[in-house]
Amino acid sequence: MRFDVMPVATEKQIIEVEEAANHVWHNYYKGIFSSEQIDYMLHKYQSREALKNQMAKGYIYYMLLADNKLAGYMCILPQSDYVYLARLYIKAEYRRQGLARKTLAHIDAMFAKSELGFSYIKKIRLRVERQNSFAINVYEHLGFYKVKSEDTNIGGGFVCQEYIMERKIKKN
Repeated sequence: MRFDVMPVATEKQIIEVEEAANHVWHNYYKGIFSSEQIDYMLHKYQSREALKNQMAKGYIYYMLLADNKLAGYMCILPQSDYVYLARLYIKAEYRRQGLARKTLAHIDAMFAKSELGFSYIKKIRLRVERQNSFAINVYEHLGFYKVKSEDTNIGGGFVCQEYIMERKIKKN
């Protein structure tokens, strides 16, 4: 399977990511969050307007392509000494095919090269719901470890109960 990572830059691509988010979140989070919380979070974090606002603040979205088809997406935000992996979602039909590993290898390659100006980035950090045992297992398998536990009021009467996980950037 050919795997590519493409920056999201056009209105059409933003719409594709929004549609993928709706598909993935309703499919994946139905056992973790209520449908009301999923709808709230999609509107707040993954609607077209939310994506544009995040991108204006420095978040960088990428489409994950498998054989030139949208298999998922990721979003990163470089910080002082780490890159925040804000989103990594893979469509159900593409899971368990190594795309998360390939995505992280892509992030490693981006930030391991000092000539790109990111030599200060030493690790990848992310947040994962504490009830999301599948994702936690995947991330631990990929070298992440739990740094701390945090409860975050996201508004609308909803709270996210998350682990913050991280791992060092792998230099090849």
